[in-house]
Amino acid sequence: MTEHWIALTDLPAHGREFSFADQEIWHEGWRSFGMDFAAHTPLEAVFTITPQKDGFLIRGRLRGAVRTICHRCAEEAVLVIDHVFDEFEATTDMHGEDAEESHLRPLDAGFALDAAGMLWEQFVLALPVQILCSDSCQGLCPRCGVNKNHESCQCTKETPLARALAARGFSTPK
Repeated sequence: MTEHWIALTDLPAHGREFSFADQEIWHEGWRSFGMDFAAHTPLEAVFTITPQKDGFLIRGRLRGAVRTICHRCAEEAVLVIDHVFDEFEATTDMHGEDAEESHLRPLDAGFALDAAGMLWEQFVLALPVQILCSDSCQGLCPRCGVNKNHESCQCTKETPLARALAARGFSTPK
């Protein structure tokens, strides 16, 4: 994965704003993880890094849109990303047994942040569990495979469970 290190030395107490529009961060991540994504509108991130006593507070927003495949009908879906995030990167206990994975690394005079790694993590957190082309997507018929968004399927509405129960003498509600 692409790394983009930002030296966190000499940050003012009120913080400093950074912005990223380098699309290679996303393209390389999609290739590396075998994700079927393409940019619809460029992904851009703006965030502020504010020094704290024991780390750095990072507040920002990731925006853009990607094209991918709908999980129900397998047609193209456009996923709008508008993700606000707050993250704290601790400078203490970075190497201890209970230490969480950090996007920081120590420098001679402070720390550096892997902005690309942090932003990739925020992109993944912004993804929904199920990507749909629309909220009303009806998906594919599990029997004949027809896309029910475009045409009606001619399959029986009887489910395999209803057939199995009927074969054993049970009636099912209509």
